[in-house]
Amino acid sequence: MLEDITGAEPLDLLDSMRAPQLRSMLMEHLSDRFMRQIAFNLFQRMRHSVQLLSCINNVISHEAAMSALPEVMLAGISELEPLRGRMLLAIDGDLIGAMVDAMCGATAAHPFERYELSALETRVGKQMIDLALETITDTLNPLVPLNLKPIAYENATGMLAIADGQDWMIAVTGIFETTLGSGTIKLIAPYAGFEPLEVKVATQSGLLGGRGLDAGWTSAIERLTDTTPVEIRFELARATVPLAMFDMLQPGWILPFTLEPEAIAVSDDIDLFLADYGQADGYVCCRVKAVPEGDMDMVDQKERSAAERLVEPERVELERIQAQPRGAGAISARHVLDRVHVALTVELGRTQIAVKDLRALRHGQIISLDQMVGEPLVIFANGQKLAFGEVVAVANDRYGIRVTGLAEETAVESGGVG
Repeated sequence: MLEDITGAEPLDLLDSMRAPQLRSMLMEHLSDRFMRQIAFNLFQRMRHSVQLLSCINNVISHEAAMSALPEVMLAGISELEPLRGRMLLAIDGDLIGAMVDAMCGATAAHPFERYELSALETRVGKQMIDLALETITDTLNPLVPLNLKPIAYENATGMLAIADGQDWMIAVTGIFETTLGSGTIKLIAPYAGFEPLEVKVATQSGLLGGRGLDAGWTSAIERLTDTTPVEIRFELARATVPLAMFDMLQPGWILPFTLEPEAIAVSDDIDLFLADYGQADGYVCCRVKAVPEGDMDMVDQKERSAAERLVEPERVELERIQAQPRGAGAISARHVLDRVHVALTVELGRTQIAVKDLRALRHGQIISLDQMVGEPLVIFANGQKLAFGEVVAVANDRYGIRVTGLAEETAVESGGVG
């Protein structure tokens, strides 16, 4: 469809490559596990009820990840070796305060606006960060031997940065609840830093499965492949004609085809094998013929040569496209259509066959088609149904295809009768 479009934007074909893929899926699979384990370890260490309410995963920019941190919090920064980059783990000040209150014997929450952490809260917060990083290390250990030890602690959000502002981050937010209050634990790590882990996991079977071949995956693919139907069409004749010929195409025309003694089985424009054709139980059928390897290429070349003899296309040199001013006249349609050639094919019929049956085809096997004996043959132009035809004698024991009706007219007539 030709339109005058203004304000079109460039298409970034690599955009999908930058979108979250296996790395974020991997973290989503693991994060809920280690956040729940963090809640359990905090309960064991602090002897105070801690529950994970939800775990949220995002892939966002570094700037967005930093701006989402709580105003009052304590963060620990750790190296990701042997992966790349640094990881930041921040605990909400409200969650730290609730844990300290519980350790000090408080029995009821005292909501108030928190502006900073006390010395005791900072000390306990560091212990919570150390405990959380140990838990994450244990969770990731089957995949990669990390040693997540804090190299620095920071409680001012303006002082935190682990990458460039434009870098993508994997951000995991765990929301925890205690009897004395609730808060969050945020894990932020560079998306690019997990690339080695992604490559390692991709070579294993399943997201977190063992190494080696996945028998379930292999058998599922084999079952799917064996039961997938493949459409095969059987072509009787091929030719190439100018597109301008269709302006004059009428029923009764004899198209420039040479009827071949054998049908060519085709799937997805690939010649598969040759077949004799006949009839059985009122339907057209084909008998598979064994063709030595390499002969199908010769058949295809023979078909092209025959088509070239029937219609000799004009040799046209490519011309450089010149910019046309607005309001310029249209080019001659006839001039264009005379240069464009269309591939015509005549089909004997079609069938669908499962891949496992296609693999088992042998010389002499008979395949029944969807074409009833006596029905008109279908003529296709560049894969589109064009017309119907019948075989007629031309001269000197030669046969051709006469057009008996156009496909659109036939569809209109059958619709009117219905």
